[in-house]
Amino acid sequence: MASLARSFGTVGANTLASRVLGFVRDLVTAHAFGAGAATDAFFVAFKIPNFLRRLFAEGAFATAFVPVLSEYKAKRSVEELRLFVDHVAGTLGLALLGVTVVGMLVAPALVGVFAPGFLREPAVFDLATGMLRITFPTCC
Repeated sequence: MASLARSFGTVGANTLASRVLGFVRDLVTAHAFGAGAATDAFFVAFKIPNFLRRLFAEGAFATAFVPVLSEYKAKRSVEELRLFVDHVAGTLGLALLGVTVVGMLVAPALVGVFAPGFLREPAVFDLATGMLRITFPTCC
């Protein structure tokens, strides 16, 4: 029971530290760049790839892949394990390349979905779209 409480405490402390550091990051960003349309456009362009990275890298794929990989390692030969990893990496890489290309092409629609208020401000919308095209490859 003490081990469980210690684990909860560790996770809680790390989460608190993460939130405090995130707040400090936001304060530094606001101080350095100010509150304005360009900063808003950057945050939108940065948020969309982060959302997709969570889906691909930190989401269901990782949760599903690790147990299957462990099973392959325990029950199959090293060659079968290598072929499995190669196949998964190649397929995932191709899928992520496709998502990246499509995402860069449909950047205006994504900005419209994630920041519909920008549709009323064409200059900010164009800036966010351009920034998204630059930051989009970081999602994959």
